[in-house]
Amino acid sequence: MKYTKTAPREERETIISYDALTGKWHLYTNEPKHARKWLSRIKSLDRIEYNETTQKPVVIEGDLTDSNVIISKKRHLTSEQKEKLLLTNKKAVKYYPTTKLVSI
Repeated sequence: MKYTKTAPREERETIISYDALTGKWHLYTNEPKHARKWLSRIKSLDRIEYNETTQKPVVIEGDLTDSNVIISKKRHLTSEQKEKLLLTNKKAVKYYPTTKLVSI
């Protein structure tokens, strides 16, 4: 296992590129949150480095397998839509913490 320090915030990056000849998506990231998220989707790692203190992956590089890469616009919800979402999905509270629930 290779150990390294986590990169400073201003130097962190995630690069996802597509190779049309092989039909594969290639991922490189030194953002720890992204490294943990994408690690399970890379079958053969070209590179992996762990944080010295937390022992968690902070740098990964490899080809994505069995994955689709989708880029979409950020959702803009009305206050009514946010409230409905919060009532039906507990995880939504993380994304809309300032929305107040009104009992009906």
